[in-house]
Amino acid sequence: MIRARKFSKPFDLCHSIMFDEFPAEYTKTIGVPGNYVKKINRRVHLKDGTGGEMDSAYIAEPDYKILFEKVAVGLEHQSVPVDEDKLNKFGDYDIQLVVDEHLPTLLVVASHLDENKSRNELIRSPSDITRILFLNLDEDNISQRLSMVNRIIYNNQYLSREITLNLGVIALYAPRKKASEIMETVLNLYLNIIDDLDLKMEYTLYSVFRVLIDAFFDDENEYRRLIKMIDEKTSRESQVRFASHESTIQSLNYAEENLAQTKEDLANAKEDLTHTKEDLANAKEDLANAKEDLANANGKILKLENEVKRLTEQLNEK
Repeated sequence: MIRARKFSKPFDLCHSIMFDEFPAEYTKTIGVPGNYVKKINRRVHLKDGTGGEMDSAYIAEPDYKILFEKVAVGLEHQSVPVDEDKLNKFGDYDIQLVVDEHLPTLLVVASHLDENKSRNELIRSPSDITRILFLNLDEDNISQRLSMVNRIIYNNQYLSREITLNLGVIALYAPRKKASEIMETVLNLYLNIIDDLDLKMEYTLYSVFRVLIDAFFDDENEYRRLIKMIDEKTSRESQVRFASHESTIQSLNYAEENLAQTKEDLANAKEDLTHTKEDLANAKEDLANAKEDLANANGKILKLENEVKRLTEQLNEK
């Protein structure tokens, strides 16, 4: 039985969960240059007059390997290539970061896709250029990460937060053709180390896995089997927190759908108003023409009345 999806933007959501809970570790794990300092405003005023949001935005200190000064970072997850429209939004993000933070900027895209399929440079003037740094989380990269984590876990070696968070990264950036297979492998690794995880890490990985199981598994029985598998060993605290988060997401999705419908209704109302104004303008023009015709007719009637009067007077004189 094919099941309905619960989450409309599962990959962006998983990116946000890991960044929100472990921003320093997540950015380091996926390979963003610099060292995380603090989150900053990610709301953006787009040039078309609408508003938008970066997936994540923060200040980074130099790492003295790639970055040599403090920067404002806009970090985006992409599961589709960057096209012209998205590139222009990146240009708006770039400007917003400069305005907000008065710092040089670094725009980063983390993706499992070949960066050659994406647009990565926006030139607004010879001195105003936005270039995007792509993080290559392709099939080979994910395979290497999986082998590394698998070896460390089964050799009972120390698991740092960055290494542990790799389980979420592997699941999120898994090549889509192998996603279900990799997902099961990652879930088994998670269950092997769950007793060693602190509550925050457990919640983070559990949340990512719940969302991605929803994204990758269409069959209802497979979905329920995997959910049951991780629910049986995950703490009640993490499950309750995720359920609360899930409820908030669903409410937000509902609000976004209502907002989209309201915007559509408003657009239709504006179009109807435009047509009404056009009809009114046409009606005014028709009325003006009718008044002109009436005036012409009244003029002709007056001329005829005068002619009748003149002829009547002539006839009476005779």
